[in-house]
Amino acid sequence: MGLLNTVKDLFTKAEVTEEAFEYESIDNFLVQQKEENGNGAKDDVAYKCDQIIDATYQMEELRVEYDMVTSYFQDIQTIEELPQNIQGEIADIAGKIALLENETSEFLHADDRISDANFRMIQGLEKDLREVFGKLKELEDMDLKIKRDLKHLEAERNSLEYTQFSIGEKQRKLRTFISGFGALSILSVLILALIGVFTNTSLILPILLILLVIAGLAAMTVVVYKRLSYEFKLCEIKENRAINLENKVKIKYVNNTSTLEYLYGKYNIKNLRELEYLYDQYLIMVDEVRKYQRTAGDLHKHCEQLTKLLFSHGIKDPDIWTKQSRALIDKREMVEVKHSLNVRRQKLREQITYNEELRLNGLKDIQKMLKIKPELREQVKKELEVYHVYVDEE
Repeated sequence: MGLLNTVKDLFTKAEVTEEAFEYESIDNFLVQQKEENGNGAKDDVAYKCDQIIDATYQMEELRVEYDMVTSYFQDIQTIEELPQNIQGEIADIAGKIALLENETSEFLHADDRISDANFRMIQGLEKDLREVFGKLKELEDMDLKIKRDLKHLEAERNSLEYTQFSIGEKQRKLRTFISGFGALSILSVLILALIGVFTNTSLILPILLILLVIAGLAAMTVVVYKRLSYEFKLCEIKENRAINLENKVKIKYVNNTSTLEYLYGKYNIKNLRELEYLYDQYLIMVDEVRKYQRTAGDLHKHCEQLTKLLFSHGIKDPDIWTKQSRALIDKREMVEVKHSLNVRRQKLREQITYNEELRLNGLKDIQKMLKIKPELREQVKKELEVYHVYVDEE
């Protein structure tokens, strides 16, 4: 029974395709694949163009942010190079703002909801918070989707690898079985021939029957072995496609994760939910601050005064300093501000470099393809024109 089960297993179709198996020779299949893949170069160009455009779009956004951070540095330099009397006037107004903020902070700490730093951060973002919420939600949703896609692709790739291994084992068992059966058949024919010689008996009919069985089994073996080879190649093609798709998704994952980590660091949060919570608490505190400021002082008047003074001396974004008044009166606070900006700028540089490499690699790959397949030059040019991408073919 064990031998019969083994033979049955060898001739059982491997479950590697979604559709019913219709046998065709592996040569015909490969010819068909070559014809179907005639558009492969076009698909590769489209993918590389997507890569170039995505990287370019990312760099544009990152450079806007980088320019903004650089502008902050320039404002700091301008402030530090102002005459001493102007710096003294700025420090005087900033001191009044800081004093009012301290008094407000003491009042708010009776119901300590969020830290002063978080309060000032939300205050500075208030006008843009709706856009920030939308951006973070989009990125977090994309992060979850990409992770699900990667898990699915990895599972599919592992399944295909296992199927290939299983087919290889069946081929190995088939070869072993045929070798053993062939040897046994030849031995049987020799024994019958010797018996016929020594007994002077005609055993031609049994010998012919054995040879007929051997021929039939050999024919079946060729058919089964080619079918297994077909299925193995099909698995290999599917696995390559899964790997290519997985690589595309990984590039998106790196960009998406880098952007998320940068925004989390920029706003000093762990996720969108935390920022929403901070904003809710901020609204409650603002209401309390407004009630308190009517009796504690006119913070708005001093902030306007500081903004106008800074703007008149060439500061491009004076409003931000009303939220960082302590940095204008304490050099240690200013050092912390510089350090924070340096960290942000370094991360932005790394992301810009990464996307620039993606863009250049995409262009190089397209150039290589044109050299390998010059007959596709016109087709490639048409594909590139859709994306407004131009490549030096030399």
